[in-house]
Amino acid sequence: MAVVERDAARTRQRILDVAQKLFAERGYAGTSIADIARELGTSKAALYYYFTAKEQILGALITEPMAGYAAIAERVEREKVSADELLTALVDLTVDAQTVNSLLSNDPSATSVMRRLHDVQGYTETIIRSLAGPRPSEAALVRARAAFAVAKQGTFWVVQASDGALSPAARKELVAAALRCLDG
Repeated sequence: MAVVERDAARTRQRILDVAQKLFAERGYAGTSIADIARELGTSKAALYYYFTAKEQILGALITEPMAGYAAIAERVEREKVSADELLTALVDLTVDAQTVNSLLSNDPSATSVMRRLHDVQGYTETIIRSLAGPRPSEAALVRARAAFAVAKQGTFWVVQASDGALSPAARKELVAAALRCLDG
């Protein structure tokens, strides 16, 4: 990678880091491009070289976690995945995306942008249908939604309570709790 490309990548990452920090502190709606530029010590014009809109910055922040979420949904559409494996993948993805999850869970305007950029509802429904099994009853769908909630929200709160870490024992317990929801 050339020096110019490496510097551009570093600058882009610095913009994302600053934006993520400001979004977390002030909210997505409460942070302007001018705020980000000021925190970076640069002009808005320089920032626009890398991102033409604030929505693009948020899009870049959520690209990796959303790609992981999409990959899980696509996988369960292609092949049979055990509930244990699927719930473990959700727990791991939630841990890996904890910073973005924290931002999105506290900011409805950021969530709105994310939903415009990604088919979150579609991914979620695909995963829930996979957990519920073929031709699920209403009860099976309720249990699948509960298992999904334990895997996603349970992990989010356990990670928050433990300063961003998830021990192997806590990971195992979260998956076991989610699986118990499916057992009915």
